[in-house]
Amino acid sequence: MAKKILIIEDYPATTEMIENILKTEGFQVITAPDGPAGLKQARSGKPDLILLDIMMPEMSGFEVLEKLKAERETAKIPVIIISVRASEENIAQGKELGAIEYMSKPFDPFKLVEIVKTHLGL
Repeated sequence: MAKKILIIEDYPATTEMIENILKTEGFQVITAPDGPAGLKQARSGKPDLILLDIMMPEMSGFEVLEKLKAERETAKIPVIIISVRASEENIAQGKELGAIEYMSKPFDPFKLVEIVKTHLGL
């Protein structure tokens, strides 16, 4: 069965690009346009991994990550942050909150696939 990945990203073109890359690799993909929707999808969709943007309306990716890691049913889902905000401070904050990886935009699609497969044990 294909591994399921949740993309939480507010910019539709970026979501579509990441979704196409992952589907080409055989992954099942679900998406959410913002933090609150992403939290709902994480709870109901039971993804194997989450790709999370930081700069989003309503709730930042850091807030989403904090909530994901605080809830029993979502705490163990690996989260990879993909953001244009890639200062050392942002990277440190993401890792401190529980992200397993922090990629900066723009990113190399091959590197994204490699990192996703590594963290899914593929």
